[in-house]
Amino acid sequence: MAKFFLRRIISKFTAKPLQAHGPGDFWALYNEGAYQEAYAVLYDAMMKRPQSFNNGDLCILLADLELKANDDVRKAKQLLDRAREVGYSPTDYYHNLHGWAMLKAGKCEEAVHDYEQSVAMDPSAPNLTMLAQALSMSGDKRAMTVWKQVLEKDPNGCFAHIGIGFEAAKTGDRGKALLMAKRSEKLTPSAHDLSEIARLYYEVDEFQSAINAYLDAERRGYEPKGRLYAAIAACSFALGDNSTGRKYAEWAVRFNPEDNWVKEVWQMSEESRREKQ
Repeated sequence: MAKFFLRRIISKFTAKPLQAHGPGDFWALYNEGAYQEAYAVLYDAMMKRPQSFNNGDLCILLADLELKANDDVRKAKQLLDRAREVGYSPTDYYHNLHGWAMLKAGKCEEAVHDYEQSVAMDPSAPNLTMLAQALSMSGDKRAMTVWKQVLEKDPNGCFAHIGIGFEAAKTGDRGKALLMAKRSEKLTPSAHDLSEIARLYYEVDEFQSAINAYLDAERRGYEPKGRLYAAIAACSFALGDNSTGRKYAEWAVRFNPEDNWVKEVWQMSEESRREKQ
């Protein structure tokens, strides 16, 4: 649904307003994950045609890229509010983006409301996945039920296995959490999936398995590197391997010095260094 919606929006922009970048070029950039470049093309085109901001669908697309390219929740929310003000095509895509922005702003209950509307419009596995994540983040016990619905629609879905594993861990069912982690590893996980599998292993104190999954995620190009190295450092400290922990903590600071998780792990590193002295 989202891809169809995006293609329809881009088809409204001819090569002329996009100048050297035709609709096909823009879609290629977006589809390849080159969000910074896609954002630059669309933003430039819309600024040259201010009336574009009266098109709610284009505002939604630009909001999407504000989140993907710039991680700017404030601007994305402004654009989504503008889309609601001027009107937009009925689609679950709006609610998905608004829910995502709410999650990033820490407003989990509002995100759940958005995703429930999205699922009502299209109960697809991706929409159910986003609802399950929001429910999980808000501590809502319905998350497990929704994760199971995702798994019914997509039995080989890696992320659903991970989600069920986290919910099992919350209830103290360590055996089921481990089972889900091991199953998900066999489902051709992406770099991001592997980082979540590692986090699940960490949750149930399987620190070496977590390190192995994080290293696999690194080999597959996971970003941001700083947070990944911080996670490996935390696992190493938990195993009592302070030397390795300090090494990865130093690498984490090099890559993402301002990240709160990196700062927290750096404090662990400093404490281990003081203990050694």
